[in-house]
Amino acid sequence: MDKAIVGVCCDARQRRILEVTFPSWREYGKRHGLPVIVLERSHAGEDFYWNKHLLYRVPELRAAQRLLFLDNDVFVNPNAGPLLEEWDSPLIGATAESTQAGWSPEFIARYYAEYAVDQSSPVPDLQIINTGVLVIPREQAEFLECVYQRWRERKNAREKSAAKSRDPFVHAADQPHVSYALQAEHRSKDFGPCSNTLWWHWYRQHISSRQMPFLLRSKAAALTSGRIPRKLWRALFRRERATFARGLASADFLHVAGSKSSLFLGEGCCQ
Repeated sequence: MDKAIVGVCCDARQRRILEVTFPSWREYGKRHGLPVIVLERSHAGEDFYWNKHLLYRVPELRAAQRLLFLDNDVFVNPNAGPLLEEWDSPLIGATAESTQAGWSPEFIARYYAEYAVDQSSPVPDLQIINTGVLVIPREQAEFLECVYQRWRERKNAREKSAAKSRDPFVHAADQPHVSYALQAEHRSKDFGPCSNTLWWHWYRQHISSRQMPFLLRSKAAALTSGRIPRKLWRALFRRERATFARGLASADFLHVAGSKSSLFLGEGCCQ
């Protein structure tokens, strides 16, 4: 097996999310001749979020040369092109969320400071790379292992000190550290926002800056999905489903990061 699509799903909440998005993965894999592998146990111990960066530890992936990693909350457009097959770079494929969101340099600086990221190597024009969709060539396996080990060392040092955040995610998150290292060590190549379109940023730019009304309707859709007749559910949330379908049509990979309620509007869209 030279190439594969890979996800990580180790708990019931993630399985429920993957139930919605997985049909789109399966269809994409079938169309492009790619196996789809979902890992159901951690290969990073308690550091669950870091599994995506340590995929070449997995026995069934050790022979692979390129992997397409997807977070469980990512939909694949039925018409998406062969991203993995056409990737001809030894660098990691990713894109910056900060450019989609229009975040300021001050916001970006606060983000890395909040997560206590090692910034010993200054990065000009620093961005925030989203790690929900990644093309990972085998050439970068050792680099990612090193980023993980450096993070472990810093985490252990912080746990021994008094300066510890009350937010457990601050101590578990992978993205801030990997994002910075990718830029500091020039290990990534931008595959463009279409390959990781962040849903809520897209919504604010193309539909409305007022997110709350749609979010409330999305929550109602999520809470009633599977609890009322399917035909009635589709009729009740017809407009919201059409908006979500528009977002998916504009992207190759649509990433529903943050609030997951809107994700259920896409249920069945790729079947």
